[in-house]
Amino acid sequence: MCSNVTPTPIPLSVPHLTGNEWQYVKECLDTNWVSYVGPFVNRFERQLANKAGAKFAVATSSGTAALHVALLLAGVGANDEVLMPGLSFVAPANAIRYCGAWPTFSDIHADDWQWNIEEVSRFLSRACVVRGGRLFNRSTNRRIAALLPVHLLGGLCDVDAVGELAAQYELPVVEDAAECLGATYKGRPIAGPCPTYRGPLRLVVTSFNGNKIVTTGGGGAILCEDGALAASAKHLTTTAKTEGCEFLHDAVGYNYRLTNIAAAVGVAQLERLDEFVGIKRGIASRYADSFAGCSQITSHPEPRECRSTFWMYSVELAFPARPIIERLNKAGIAARPLWMPLSRLSPFSNCFVWGELPVLSSLYTHGISIPCSVGLTELDQGRVCETLVGAFRRGTDIP
Repeated sequence: MCSNVTPTPIPLSVPHLTGNEWQYVKECLDTNWVSYVGPFVNRFERQLANKAGAKFAVATSSGTAALHVALLLAGVGANDEVLMPGLSFVAPANAIRYCGAWPTFSDIHADDWQWNIEEVSRFLSRACVVRGGRLFNRSTNRRIAALLPVHLLGGLCDVDAVGELAAQYELPVVEDAAECLGATYKGRPIAGPCPTYRGPLRLVVTSFNGNKIVTTGGGGAILCEDGALAASAKHLTTTAKTEGCEFLHDAVGYNYRLTNIAAAVGVAQLERLDEFVGIKRGIASRYADSFAGCSQITSHPEPRECRSTFWMYSVELAFPARPIIERLNKAGIAARPLWMPLSRLSPFSNCFVWGELPVLSSLYTHGISIPCSVGLTELDQGRVCETLVGAFRRGTDIP
């Protein structure tokens, strides 16, 4: 007898709010500490710095806001260029443009889906020239102002290689670690000191958007080792207001601070970060085991010397992924493609691109992100695997 029961939808990646969130938010409401001033903001920053391996953390209203201020502190200005991978969520490219600067895009590695630092090195040595102690792109005549590695999908790129290259060219580094809080590289957390970097400035930025491994609903943070730099970040994100009761502002500032209510949620979430990472890694392991016998599916790789969180579990198919994405969505299983290459988006169509970007272009065409919420049950995960692998076993209707 056929069943007409519609399967329960399986979301892609949603928050897991089953700890002390209600208790801490109630404490904010009971005490009237609801804005960006409050005890949970300070508590969240201290605990985040500890988890991320940094001396200081400055909480912001979004990861994009954190990137914007970090780039300003790095000295990025009008008509500069900032190097970054061409596959990413749009936020870092937007933040570069907020500064009046331009992103320059290069490719990722095929084996780990992280920024190809060898290509960055080739760009700096072959396409750039030093004039007056500063590095310029020969083609655009713009100053190269910073490196912006984006650690993709829960893993980290080769942080030490980035540090070595940035030190060689005396470039600031602003790392977008929005997707990998809880990951480690060579045993170091995302903002742990980089032994190869002896340059002017290194800042690490992360995010607490609703789909991140821990969330504040929306928020971000700047992480660093320098107390003066952290103080400058806090000053700029608090409208650059000076001390005292007068409304004196000594720079163009930004209303970018995280609220106490959001920080309260963040404190509760951080209490379970290690647990959440373990769950995410378990989900990734089960997916890899399920797909091992299907030659048409390449499982999400883990970068060398990295312990990934597998934040957004993704696979690469042997052919264009859009028909499978549509099939999964029709079956009530949320799936989506990876981001469109940034150089194809109209706001960035005039940006400099180093090389043909074959790897990221192929991953955009063939990649698919599948459900990986911390709360994903093994039963629902089995349904995802059965639906995805089953599509290949039927074979004849796959384009």
